[in-house]
Amino acid sequence: MNVKKMIEQMTTLPLSIIPILILTFGFIYFAQNWMIFHNTNDPESRIFLRDRPGFREVVVTAESGKTYHGMMYQASSGKAPLVIYFGGNAEVSYTNLLMRELLDQWGYFAGYHYLFVDYEGYGFNRGRASYLNMYEQSLAVFDYAVALPNVDSSRIVAMGFSLGTGSAVHLAANRPVAGLIIVAPFANGYDLYNNVLPIFFGPMRLLVRQKLPSDEFAPKVTSPVLIIASRGDEIVPFSSSERLAKLFPGQVGFMKLDRVRHNFIFQPSVFVRIQSFLESIASK
Repeated sequence: MNVKKMIEQMTTLPLSIIPILILTFGFIYFAQNWMIFHNTNDPESRIFLRDRPGFREVVVTAESGKTYHGMMYQASSGKAPLVIYFGGNAEVSYTNLLMRELLDQWGYFAGYHYLFVDYEGYGFNRGRASYLNMYEQSLAVFDYAVALPNVDSSRIVAMGFSLGTGSAVHLAANRPVAGLIIVAPFANGYDLYNNVLPIFFGPMRLLVRQKLPSDEFAPKVTSPVLIIASRGDEIVPFSSSERLAKLFPGQVGFMKLDRVRHNFIFQPSVFVRIQSFLESIASK
């Protein structure tokens, strides 16, 4: 069904219902950005980290001229592999790196530098995030990273959680990453929308602004892939993660969890699996 057909059907409805439908559709269309992107800032964590050894702030400039702020943890002073991390909808770089520091999680990323650059509107970045500028940012971050003298450009791993898996898959499809780690991934934005309100089918798909088509990029990924998903995830349907997993053409490891909710998925066993994957990349 196309837009013309939908409009023709609306004209057959009682006149009293049409304004209500227009208002409802308008609210769905314009409110969804605030529902998906929870812009976050954490200046306290930034202040705490910037004077600690191993941490440094970064500014990445994209081809469009936009600048993106974030933070990098340097595992050593020498050249090393790198994890580029793309966060979930309420994650910001400074908080994430502070959590890794306070919880002593760097051992799971042993030997790797770690880079987290915030989306538009997050942290100290201007603008407003969308899936398109998330994709632009992911490529800009990689291009920035490969030029760093202390990064082994042949062993850069893209890692994403939830919303950030969209950026990670897009990056892996468009740049020569050595590996891809996606935690709570989805096949596309339609699955996320329908998990909240199952109405985005047929012409209603036109209302979806953040399409996040990871299913279109997955077949282009040639690097090894590690997928971690939970059947108990209430945000990202496990069936969507499974469908995405089948689209990668190469080596795919799939860690399937039971009864683990979305925001509790980073358990010790998950970090151990991530560590094992990173070690296999570093040893090549």
